Amino acid sequence: MAAEQDLKLDGGNPEAEAASGGGKKKLIIIILIALIVLAGAGAAAFFLLTGDDDAAAEATEEVAAEPELPAQYVILKPEFVISFQVGPRQRFLQVNIEVMTRRQSVIDVLNMNEPMVRNDIIRIIGEQNFDHLRTPEGKVELQQLLTRHLSELVKREGGEDDVEAVLFTDFVMQ
Repeated sequence: MAAEQDLKLDGGNPEAEAASGGGKKKLIIIILIALIVLAGAGAAAFFLLTGDDDAAAEATEEVAAEPELPAQYVILKPEFVISFQVGPRQRFLQVNIEVMTRRQSVIDVLNMNEPMVRNDIIRIIGEQNFDHLRTPEGKVELQQLLTRHLSELVKREGGEDDVEAVLFTDFVMQ
């Protein structure tokens, strides 16, 4: 009886043998495909995460070498009052100006040369067209002009060229 059972199990149904052998082949193929996909994903993650080590190292060095300093403001007091001759009428501009920088050396140069700074600002503003200054574009152009001029002045007088912005905290025209 045991021999009969062995015979039935070993070669009793040829279709069952083909199905079980085919199932094993499918399972092996699925496992191989899964391993290939996982290996590809791992390789892609490795290359994406490691990236360009030189660029990352340079960026880290730049951040470590020069931390962002807080903004500091030089308030130019008293306010500037400039007169304009517009046709037969006398017009006036009153403006409060602050200079933004992140370097103490720039503040020192601006404070030491305040008479020259004030003179240059009054001269530059006085050369502008009154009607153009009334437009938003005119104000922005004046800010950019003053920023460039003060940067040059600070650099010329021995400081660093680090005037970031000229800000108008009051701008009254009449």
